[in-house]
Amino acid sequence: MSFSRKILNDERIVKFHESYMKHPFIQGLKDGTLDREKYRNYLIQDSLYLKEYAKVYASAFLLAETIEDLQFLHSCIGVVVADETNMHIKYLRDYDLDMYIVDDMKVKPENRGYLDYMLGFTKGGDIKEIFVSALPCTLTYEYIGKTLKKECGDELQNNYYAPWIEAYAGKDFEEFSVNSCKLLDRICENIDKEEQEKLIKIYLKACEHEMNFWNMSYK
Repeated sequence: MSFSRKILNDERIVKFHESYMKHPFIQGLKDGTLDREKYRNYLIQDSLYLKEYAKVYASAFLLAETIEDLQFLHSCIGVVVADETNMHIKYLRDYDLDMYIVDDMKVKPENRGYLDYMLGFTKGGDIKEIFVSALPCTLTYEYIGKTLKKECGDELQNNYYAPWIEAYAGKDFEEFSVNSCKLLDRICENIDKEEQEKLIKIYLKACEHEMNFWNMSYK
């Protein structure tokens, strides 16, 4: 079994996925009833998050040793600062906001804690630790997006949050997730069970931060 598959099959991580889907913020996205002010809060904090999140990938890029890995990590930065950010921009217009206004806003403690956790691995950590700390965000959003789209069915077309769901349930993001797992499997190909567990614990801690982010967004 590949290391990425081992992570996704880990019962501790499966429980996090199940918990995300029960969260009132996620349920509000599903049925379109999420309070718009809560979504505004999320958009602002996630936009600030993406700016720093890109730096995590940039740090991994500096440690990559093959052209294949360099190319993919370069694309990761593009996904974060272009594709995901552009989707946010469209929603921000509904609140008379843009990325330049948001850029000067305050990062909330839960968001800061998540960012500091990932960025902490860029100071002396190796590429495996850096990348696995960033991976839950990608795989979690893909899981949520696909699950929501499946559960919404035909009702999705009338949902204000449909573009968000479609973005993370779509083929482009699926390809990004698949290639992320391939990179993880390449750089972790020869690690022993002890290091596997160490990396899984890093992943699990990031999952906790993901939950904290949803809690923050729903306040």
